[in-house]
Amino acid sequence: MINPFGKGLRAWLLVLFVLNLVYLVYELAFNSRLVDAAVASLTRSEVLALELEGRILSGIGLSLLLLRLIQVQGRPLLRSAGAIGLAIAIGFPLMFYGQRILVDTLVDRTSAEQRMDAQHLLLLKRGLANNALQLDGIPFDDADLDSAHTRSFLSVLGLMTFVSPEFIDSLKTEADRIIDQVVVNEATRALPEHYEEYRLLQASLQQAWRDYEQVSDEYWHAQAELSAEAQTRWHALQARLLAEWQALAGERNEQAFTRQVLTLQRSLSSYFQARERCDNGRFRDECIIRIEDIYRDEVTRNLGRYVAPHDWCHEPETVTNTVQRRGRFVTERQEIQRCHNLDFDHLAGKLTAITQQAMTYEQFLASDAVAAEARDALAEEGLTLPAGWRPNDRDTFLDVAISEPMQTLGQRADDAMQEQLGATLPLDLNAEGFLASQPVQDRLHEALRPRDRQMLISLDLDPEAFRDAILTPHYQALAAQERARLFADAQALANGAPREEEGKQYVRALIVPPIAMGFSLFFALVNAIGLAASLPALLGSRRRWLPHLIKVTGLGLVLALPMANSAAVVKTETYRYFAGEAERALSPLGSLFATWVINTEPVVYPLGRVMAFLAPPLVAASAEQVASEQEALEAPEIQTVPERAGQGLPPESPPVQQANGAAPMPEVSRVAHLDVTRPLFDQVDEARSRQQQAVMVDLQLLSDRHWAIHRSPIISGQGTCLTNFQRVMDISRVDSLQWRAARHASCGSEALAERPVAIPTALEFARQFQRGAAGLSLWTHFQPTLHGEVNCHAVRREADALADLLGPERFTAAVSRPEVLSCFAQHERAYALAYFGPEHGSAETDDGSLRHLTLADARRLRERARGEAYREHAQRLSVARLQPALDQLAAGDAIIVHHRHLDDALRQSLDAFAGRHGVFGPGSALPNAAADSITVTRD
Repeated sequence: MINPFGKGLRAWLLVLFVLNLVYLVYELAFNSRLVDAAVASLTRSEVLALELEGRILSGIGLSLLLLRLIQVQGRPLLRSAGAIGLAIAIGFPLMFYGQRILVDTLVDRTSAEQRMDAQHLLLLKRGLANNALQLDGIPFDDADLDSAHTRSFLSVLGLMTFVSPEFIDSLKTEADRIIDQVVVNEATRALPEHYEEYRLLQASLQQAWRDYEQVSDEYWHAQAELSAEAQTRWHALQARLLAEWQALAGERNEQAFTRQVLTLQRSLSSYFQARERCDNGRFRDECIIRIEDIYRDEVTRNLGRYVAPHDWCHEPETVTNTVQRRGRFVTERQEIQRCHNLDFDHLAGKLTAITQQAMTYEQFLASDAVAAEARDALAEEGLTLPAGWRPNDRDTFLDVAISEPMQTLGQRADDAMQEQLGATLPLDLNAEGFLASQPVQDRLHEALRPRDRQMLISLDLDPEAFRDAILTPHYQALAAQERARLFADAQALANGAPREEEGKQYVRALIVPPIAMGFSLFFALVNAIGLAASLPALLGSRRRWLPHLIKVTGLGLVLALPMANSAAVVKTETYRYFAGEAERALSPLGSLFATWVINTEPVVYPLGRVMAFLAPPLVAASAEQVASEQEALEAPEIQTVPERAGQGLPPESPPVQQANGAAPMPEVSRVAHLDVTRPLFDQVDEARSRQQQAVMVDLQLLSDRHWAIHRSPIISGQGTCLTNFQRVMDISRVDSLQWRAARHASCGSEALAERPVAIPTALEFARQFQRGAAGLSLWTHFQPTLHGEVNCHAVRREADALADLLGPERFTAAVSRPEVLSCFAQHERAYALAYFGPEHGSAETDDGSLRHLTLADARRLRERARGEAYREHAQRLSVARLQPALDQLAAGDAIIVHHRHLDDALRQSLDAFAGRHGVFGPGSALPNAAADSITVTRD
């Protein structure tokens, strides 16, 4: 078979030239990325990607060097192909797997103390890269940190100082100062970009405020017009009625009306006195008939028609009397009607109502006939008034006249705000109230993500205040976590210990970049020399000595020239100290190699930066993987404390992943019942630090079917202040807009004005919980209203919405009343259901009867105002009482009882339950529970 490369040397050299050129482009691009990585904080996946790409390119580089040694001219194709394959089979695996074995061997042989040292050295590199510290004799400024000389030095520095225990010991004493300075520098470095976003947000919210002002002004202007129109209609009605009254007054004889009333008063007095005598006389029936005839004649003669005697009396009253019956006292209720001593005004009013002849204008307006006529006339005009309304009731008239138009007007304003602002706000806010409103603060929090989730963000922050309030707390939190890792027990990083992989990652991040950089630089330059040496043959030169001269000269220049023209950092005493330590621990060759890399890299780096635009990375970590590792680094699973504090490691929490992660959420065993009188997310952070796995909040239904997180079903002005409501208020009568204006504090508290703490609705809290409480589950305790009412549709709708938002594995619906539990019967759900048995103790129930208020009654009412007595209580809890819940709950559900109710019989029944079970109560009173049980604690 004909060998296409055997016809001439130039064909084979051309193939090698093209391959070397492509390889050199990728190698130089990779080399520049390694230099840039020297000042970056790399995640595990990024380090592994760099390591893998370096091994691939090194394998290709060695393979190309071996291919240059193959003679293909004059040989058969099969022998040439075999030689090429053998060179690749030797060169690529040797470097690809050799580097891996080298790095893995170096990493695996490190001790726990060396892995902790590597963590401190990474902090040193981070401090140098952020200009947070200076090495004695090697000053850096911000311009130096961007140079290839500095970055090359920082990349090699970690490996050189790794073998210097004395330097690491001195570095540990400065760890706190380095961390603090890194916090300040990183926050300052991030300030311009984030503050520019803040300024854009300022402009956006200022436009939103102008849109809100326009909607609000239009609403109040329209409301003023409606009020003026209603006033006009009221005055027109009064004018019409006054005209009617004046017409009637002209025809009416007041003296005759007064005589009628006086005559009626005498006749009725005589009638009822005679009626009593008849009741007590012997011929009762005949007597009554006689006086009834007399009354009929007089009334008919005076009024022109008959009116029953008792129609003139006062309204019937119910009276309770205690009488003795057959030797026993019996309480009787009787209905009596007072008909004696009827005064003039009472009879005048009755006569006016019957004869429609009012004595005064006020009586005219209060008469039933005039009221009915006015209501009918107004109904024809489209204004429907209540049946008991009278023309002298101005407030009711105005309320009805503007209520329906006001609802339309309010809906139109709400729609306009939803369209322009994406939220509905009260229409009476000033600029400060608008900024403090929940939707605006949610928008600010979502954009800026402050560490304090309850802080009130203003729009007048200068750059320094913005950095201190928004940026610095994030870096301070990371610094606290960094300190926890730095001062933890080093043995936790040993082989087989919980943090073994984390410790190996520190060493790998320290040694992989310089090793990869050295191999990359070496193969890049050697292949570049070979590329240059092949040019004479490709150009037709017959001087055989010329390629060898180019190779020798190039190799000498590559090795000798950088050493002769050293970088400034290499000439310092500090660097010579590090080089001496490396020479002592490794070998003179290792020290020379580090110096050669530092001197040579800056020459190659600019060319590599250009090639990086042509050659993308061969291996790159996915953005999702990098983000997840950064989040895990910022919120580590295992919280450690300094060993010098005399404390050991806290119990490990099980691995936690998000709903879209690879692993499911663990089964919840420890639940914290939040106290809503304090900021909620501070308690969420406390629950996380105490290794608790879920938090629980109490929910109450508002009037518009939203659910509020509450501290008591009654708002009394103490502890919860609700704008524009100064009296005691049942939460179920409040809508979500009013609830968003509620604050934790007494209505007269100065703290309310200085730092208002909003009380969120369930969905608002869940949205923030979903973003900022990874690893925790949410339990929501659905409660009936204060009067025991349950809206099952609203309960199921809210539970399904929360489960969709958080994921079914992070959500549990909790109930404590059988009527709420029944809402979930036959309801398809993917989330868990937890049933709470009654509280321990007794709470008297109100029977609704009229009785004297005792001290016990007063105490019970106070408990009810605090929200305690409306929950179920029991001194003893039987299995029969829990049986309906045991029958309804499924295997994935839970039943929780008060720890003081847990006796032997109940424990046996719960052990046989298919789902999980546990106890609840104050944290200090809970006994030690089994690992697989559930404990719910409240402070």
